[in-house]
Amino acid sequence: MKKKLLVVIDMVNGFVNFGALHDRYINHITEGIREVILEYLDRGYDVVAFQDCHELSDTELQEYPVHCLKGTEECELVPELQPFAADMNIIFKNTTNGFKEELFQQFYQERFKEYEDIVVVGCCTDICVTDFTVSLSDFHRERGIEIPIIVPKDLVETFESPGHLRSCCSLMAFQKMSCSGVQLIDHYDDLKNEKRFVL
Repeated sequence: MKKKLLVVIDMVNGFVNFGALHDRYINHITEGIREVILEYLDRGYDVVAFQDCHELSDTELQEYPVHCLKGTEECELVPELQPFAADMNIIFKNTTNGFKEELFQQFYQERFKEYEDIVVVGCCTDICVTDFTVSLSDFHRERGIEIPIIVPKDLVETFESPGHLRSCCSLMAFQKMSCSGVQLIDHYDDLKNEKRFVL
């Protein structure tokens, strides 16, 4: 029987609760993501959670303000998701693209044939979510792998700052993902309506 994979991207304090790159508005997706994690774990499905985590020497910190330094609370999961940490596959990443992390590569190469589809949630829509999903979609297309990659728009979010308009950046991200073969749905519950879960 096929399984499903949930990928949770960067729902960490440094992007949600405090720090140079946080935006508390992103917190509005936290409860929905918590519910989906619980649903997947209850059904014995796999959950991968990426956590941004940096050393001061990381190349990314030449482009972005210092954030999510190793050993700080910024790189920890938001409190609402911490109770699930022991049951999820936690992967720390030091770039925007978690797909390139060696631990994810090993995990996915060993398991991808088991998956019926992959749902991706988290932040930030136009950076880490887009980088991951586009890379994963390219990986599939290069190898003829037909596993849908699904992004529920109600469970991804990005930040607002001068020169970075949330609505515009999200729209461009959705267009890029769609052009790369990622399936976008308005609401996570649409998956249940399609009876993708056996309840």
